Amino acid sequence: MVYSQSHVYATIFTLSVLKACALGSYIAAVYEHSVILAEDTKIPVSPEDALMLMNKNMDVLERAIKAAARQGARIIVTPEDGIYGWVFTRETIYPYLEDIPDPQMNWIPCTDPERFAPAPVQERLSCMARSNAIYVVANTGDKKPCNSSDPKCPSDGHYQYNTDVVFDSEGKLVARYHKYNLFVTETQFDYPKEPEFVTFNTSFGKFGIFTCADILFHDPAVVLVSKLQVDTVLFPTAWMNTLPLLSASQFHSAWAIGMGVNFLSANTRNSSLDMTGSGIYAPDGPRAFHYNMETENGHLLVAELSSHPRLSPTNPTAVNWSSYATSIKRFSPDNHDFSGVIYFDQFTFTELTKPEGNHTVCHKDLCCHLSYKMVEKREDEVYVLGAFDGLHVVEGEYYLQICTLLKCKSTDLKTCGQPVATAHTSFDTFSLSGTFATSYVFPEVLLTGVQLAPGKFKVLCDGRLINQNGTSKPVLSVTLFGRWYEKDPPHPQRLSHDVAIDAFKPSQNRNVLASAMIMFQPHIYATVFILLILQAFALDSYIAAVYEHSVILPDVTGSPVSSDDALTLMNKNMDVLEGAIKAAAQKLLFQGAHIIVTPEDGIYGWVFKRDTIFPYLEDIPDPQVNWIPCTDPDRFAPAAVQERLSCMARNNCIYVVANIGDKKPCNSSDPKCPSNGHYQYNTNVVFDSEGKLVARYHKYNLFMSETQFDSPKEPEIITFNTSFGKFGIFTCFDILFHDPAVTLVSKSHVDTVLFPTAWMNVLPHLTAIEFHSAWAMGMGVNFLAADTHNTSLSMTGSGIYAPDGPRAFNYNMETENGHLLVAELSSHPRLSPTYPAAINWSAYATSVKRFSPDDCDFSGVIFFDNFTFTELTKPEGNRTVCQKDLCCHLSYRMVEKQENEVYVLGAFDGLHVVEGEYYLQICTLLKCKSTDLKTCGQPVATAQTRFEAFSLSGTFGTSYVFPEVLLSGVQLASGEFQVLSDGRLISQSGTSKPVLTVTLFGRWYEKDPPQPHQILLFQNNNVL
Repeated sequence: MVYSQSHVYATIFTLSVLKACALGSYIAAVYEHSVILAEDTKIPVSPEDALMLMNKNMDVLERAIKAAARQGARIIVTPEDGIYGWVFTRETIYPYLEDIPDPQMNWIPCTDPERFAPAPVQERLSCMARSNAIYVVANTGDKKPCNSSDPKCPSDGHYQYNTDVVFDSEGKLVARYHKYNLFVTETQFDYPKEPEFVTFNTSFGKFGIFTCADILFHDPAVVLVSKLQVDTVLFPTAWMNTLPLLSASQFHSAWAIGMGVNFLSANTRNSSLDMTGSGIYAPDGPRAFHYNMETENGHLLVAELSSHPRLSPTNPTAVNWSSYATSIKRFSPDNHDFSGVIYFDQFTFTELTKPEGNHTVCHKDLCCHLSYKMVEKREDEVYVLGAFDGLHVVEGEYYLQICTLLKCKSTDLKTCGQPVATAHTSFDTFSLSGTFATSYVFPEVLLTGVQLAPGKFKVLCDGRLINQNGTSKPVLSVTLFGRWYEKDPPHPQRLSHDVAIDAFKPSQNRNVLASAMIMFQPHIYATVFILLILQAFALDSYIAAVYEHSVILPDVTGSPVSSDDALTLMNKNMDVLEGAIKAAAQKLLFQGAHIIVTPEDGIYGWVFKRDTIFPYLEDIPDPQVNWIPCTDPDRFAPAAVQERLSCMARNNCIYVVANIGDKKPCNSSDPKCPSNGHYQYNTNVVFDSEGKLVARYHKYNLFMSETQFDSPKEPEIITFNTSFGKFGIFTCFDILFHDPAVTLVSKSHVDTVLFPTAWMNVLPHLTAIEFHSAWAMGMGVNFLAADTHNTSLSMTGSGIYAPDGPRAFNYNMETENGHLLVAELSSHPRLSPTYPAAINWSAYATSVKRFSPDDCDFSGVIFFDNFTFTELTKPEGNRTVCQKDLCCHLSYRMVEKQENEVYVLGAFDGLHVVEGEYYLQICTLLKCKSTDLKTCGQPVATAQTRFEAFSLSGTFGTSYVFPEVLLSGVQLASGEFQVLSDGRLISQSGTSKPVLTVTLFGRWYEKDPPQPHQILLFQNNNVL
């Protein structure tokens, strides 16, 4: 019995020690870091340059760590992506990665840096921890070599992981966690084969760790708390706030309460991506939190926590989340319920019409009950009670049950569920409950300014979320956010990354968090990701339509016509457009189109002066006025054109995009007011399917003949959200410039661009279908282009384009008829399995030597630009031609070399200075007009030479390159070519028709001079 007694004594002693620890506390710190980002994440850098950037970020983190240690912190958490940033490709992230060993190796990098060298990042993090006697939590990248013996080994020969590391106060590596739930944009990383449940023990509690998107899924997050019983979760994140339910501090604090655990959340700081929101959260409420969209500064939080919160007297009791709600009857009938959308999920809402009352709203099996009393019912604010019981299917698939009291964006009930950050209505009392079928419910209370309500609410053991003594500030939302993990579809992350790329197919539901890099938030939708953000919800699609319109033109006159005569002409054109809109909405081969785009100048034509265009203009209000001209035509009268367009949309239940003219009065108090007393804008308008004006865009880059219009003072970045994606809009000549075109895609992360145009085709590189489809592919976005039709001006070429190629297009120089195109598109193409991979446009070209000498090079002109050419004298071969810093490489094989046709390889690296000034880098294979080399570069529309194979690449200095392949008859080569990740434009099994051009059309925006439209046009009413 001696052994048994000793064992019992040891156990009692251990429990005594643990109990003693349970009474203890510790100081925790988190740092919200404004990450110093790489200039270009599409081009690989050297390891030395990568380390230089990482050291800049670690310089900032080290100062925060020292400050935390001086305040007595035992542990500090830093953000996801905090050392090198985001939006990399597999290739470009690689120089930032280190091989991170298993913590069981018992390694202190600070004192033994050579053991697993090279590891300068781990060495420095280790020394930060050791020198400041503090646990340091950081996020970095891990690489693990593999080979063909592993069937899931990526093609580049190594696994790459988004990785959290923890160094203890002596600098020893004590934890390493590979992120399991990657967000859709994290294609640079691989999934671990299984979720990792990483914990470590300290003298101040047991810790677990996971990253960002992991928080919305069962593994590893829930397992760490419910089975492994950690005291504190460490949570590096790069979280984009998504109101009304998924802002960072709101959801993370709710998770801590719902799971009964301490939670240390360190977010990145980037206001353009809505990244902010860090906190130190306990099970009974936040100890410290930070939300700041005003500055770009980092922020350190330090607070005290119980080491073992389950033993704390303030630890919440167990909750039966459905106990109260299932014991009562429905408070109110459902005859006033209506539908609305929150982050793409279809909620059922009921309005709170009185200052106090009891309401119930149900969705499927979930009924939400609310009792409330407002301090005062405001006429300018609307609140609703909402319920959602269903599978969320956007950036991932996970099952939700949500009850929410929230403020609508405006008094229009259609805005309920849209993001809103401020409110004026305070509540004396509220009590929210729901008939939840899950035990995982996270209680949220968010106040105006996106602030938490510590100590102002509690959860009763019967599942009611109630306030205590009113709210200190007006309420944005009160929510019970339930996760029913058992109803989630199978998790795909057990597949290797190479296989998981296909995980967006309906049969492989890739689950990822609405978090960190959520780039699809409506006003980023102004953004990331972000990215995203941001997006292709690959399971969703919609029907798009464009109409190429043969415009009925006014009689040419030097004098203005009457307003009545102008309206008569516009109605003739709208008669035609209305016929096309009805046909699109009722298209028999598809379900009705959701949206239709009509052309620039499609309602009144072109070639006006300032005074002759004036009778055709209307005053178009800001869409924020919430106006349906069809039902309220007199509100902004006279507006006959807007009224009719609105009714076309409303009567056919379709979004209508049209181009008209806007007029805005001004006077002498404005020194830039034109002499005729008003600004005049070339304007796109969008009416939704109920006829409401939802977007207005004033063309920024006017063409040189558009002297009748003014340029807006600044480019307008116009987006709007629908149930089938996020849309942006610009017009015609805008496509050749950075703003607003590139910004809409790269920063606002629209899914689809709407493009009314009056495009005159310019062969060989700037025909409408050729360049617009290339732009869609190069920018990775859907593109709906509606051109006017006028063969005398070479105007034709409309299309519905996806990032992986055209869905429908029309080019017709034979007749003067209009043409309707209808096709299906992915609502969120970035999540489509066919979405093109990121491209390093110069990777291949810079890795090879020149194929041929320059002794046969000659000069030629394409659209006033002086190219350098070399002739393809043989039926197959390898050629190089260079101009300035651009070298273009071509490998090719013709089916047969025609004696009566000449092809050349050409390069241009310079500033185009004709109708505008913009910097180009172009590599092109093209047919000359005749066998005379002097005709190379002149327009030609037919050819007889087919190519079995071609591979074109260039040493581009820009990441904005648009790939074009144009066949005989000015036709696209759908599905007959592809762009490799190293920048090569290659054929696939030859071309179906003879080739006119194969081109990589690069735009180097950084080298553009200041654009003339930035000099106000109204000074002399002349353009260029």
